[in-house]
Amino acid sequence: MDHPRADHPRADHPGADHPGLSQAPGTGAAALWTGSGSEAWSPPLALVLPVILALLVLPLLLVEMPPLLDYPNHLARVDVLLHYRTDPFLGERYTASLTPVPNLLMEAVMLPLASVLPLYVAGRVYMALAGVLTLIGAMLLNRTLFGRWSLWPLCGALFIYNATLIGGFMSFSLGLGFLLIGVSLWIALAGGRWQLPVGMGCALFLYFAHAIVLGSFLLCLFAVEAVKYVGEGRKPPTLANLGRDALRFAALLALPAALFAGTVGTQLLRSDAAAVGAHDSAPVLLLKEVYWRLKKLTELKQWRYRLHDMLAPVLNYNTLLDMATLLLILGGMAAARLAGWLRASTAMMLAAALFALAFFVVPDPFFGTYFVSIRFWILAAFLLVAGTDLRFPTPRAAAAFAAGLLALLAVRTAVLTVNWLAYEDDVADLRRAMERIEPGRSVLIAWAGQEAGCCNTREFLLTQPPWRHSLVALPSLVHLPSLITVERRAFVPTLFSHPGKQPLTVTRPYRDRCMAIYEGVPVDVRLLSRPGEATLRDHVEPCPHYVGWREKYDYVLVMFSNVFHAAGLTPPPGAAEAYRGTVFDLWRVER
Repeated sequence: MDHPRADHPRADHPGADHPGLSQAPGTGAAALWTGSGSEAWSPPLALVLPVILALLVLPLLLVEMPPLLDYPNHLARVDVLLHYRTDPFLGERYTASLTPVPNLLMEAVMLPLASVLPLYVAGRVYMALAGVLTLIGAMLLNRTLFGRWSLWPLCGALFIYNATLIGGFMSFSLGLGFLLIGVSLWIALAGGRWQLPVGMGCALFLYFAHAIVLGSFLLCLFAVEAVKYVGEGRKPPTLANLGRDALRFAALLALPAALFAGTVGTQLLRSDAAAVGAHDSAPVLLLKEVYWRLKKLTELKQWRYRLHDMLAPVLNYNTLLDMATLLLILGGMAAARLAGWLRASTAMMLAAALFALAFFVVPDPFFGTYFVSIRFWILAAFLLVAGTDLRFPTPRAAAAFAAGLLALLAVRTAVLTVNWLAYEDDVADLRRAMERIEPGRSVLIAWAGQEAGCCNTREFLLTQPPWRHSLVALPSLVHLPSLITVERRAFVPTLFSHPGKQPLTVTRPYRDRCMAIYEGVPVDVRLLSRPGEATLRDHVEPCPHYVGWREKYDYVLVMFSNVFHAAGLTPPPGAAEAYRGTVFDLWRVER
């Protein structure tokens, strides 16, 4: 029986269309083939994959409310959308928006789920789906590129609990899996009449999933098509070929671009302007944002932050473990490459390099979205694994790899689970405070503030337990008070309701007490008595929701009250303590 050589793509998979899609290492790897594609040395996926999936899902089975930054706010928004038509309290304060915002994937999945499951159970099912689909997407892309199912892309399991999932960026997290599947389909359908229609369908779907996911999908397709113009067997870069490819990309982008530009694009850019205190026209502001980001790269402090953000694909709750995980993956890949066991897709390596460049260049915020750069770094990590193929020299080496991967994933899962379980004490503290809130009331959300050395600084968060600083930029407690809307049917001003980003808006009578830009960020308590001291660092709104708080609200919920009391501070005039907890206090507004 003749075996295909390992240094050339097999004829029965899309990598054969052009060598740039699946580039082999040196000929020394040829002897690693033991059969056709799927018969190469490896323990059966059926043995390893179920264990990995069980480890990924385990924390979601043990904890009711994971400490994911934005997650409670998203849950509350879904609950409002599910019930605002039948609940008079919600219907008076909220309404659904019909604007085609590029951030609807969570609603599309969660609204049906939450209709048949309890809200908190549906949320955990959604997160499990996001993790499993992303891992399957990486495996499918690897299979499409290299023509065989492999153990190697299971390394992507180490990236599932990354900074975006820990940050609670729910639509993006699930959209990532669909992105990888979409790229696989584009490559698999290469040269066929269905490639462009399917690609257009994927682009439109990913637009509604998340705008960053759509942009990343198009960048991956650009890399796939660009490598066909270089190397052996390249496509001639004639005007006809270039024009044809340009028209195909225009077709992919036409409808999503029209939707974005015609509805929310300018509105989101204005949010960026307000966030940085600028008053420029949209094109000038966009150029300034990029300039500011590049200028920051000259600051040593920014590089320290960038180096920490490089852990985003493996961000857990133990920096040493995260660093060791990343070094093991990169070091193992380098060693395998030197040994001639690793081959790479040139297209995916180009896409990963472009994402890495975007990590340094794209500003935050960008079109109303925060933590943009780390998303590109995480995408680069997934492509680095999905876009490479590791062939083991012996069954023992493959078994050792599988055992090591499972051991490392088990350790990381244990660390994550311990932190999630500890977070339940903070959730219980909030619920004890919420018990004092009568349904139908309005609650202002505040935190201890600068006078207490709190709260929106990395320096402060590094003094807190790991589960309280999900992204080392904002506390994971920030959006937890959104559960007041779910469990007490009381109004909080921090619910996600930006008209350009969310399918939920606040009705006009209550817009003077909702946040327009920095959704969910609590107000510094010092501003309740001295609003004139507000600075951009305080996340000041153009129309501050806390001005006149004694007339607007019935309660003030204070986050990090332990720091507040340690600093010897007391409630401002007009507020009386109704509950004192470990991290949350509740003040009753006295009129």
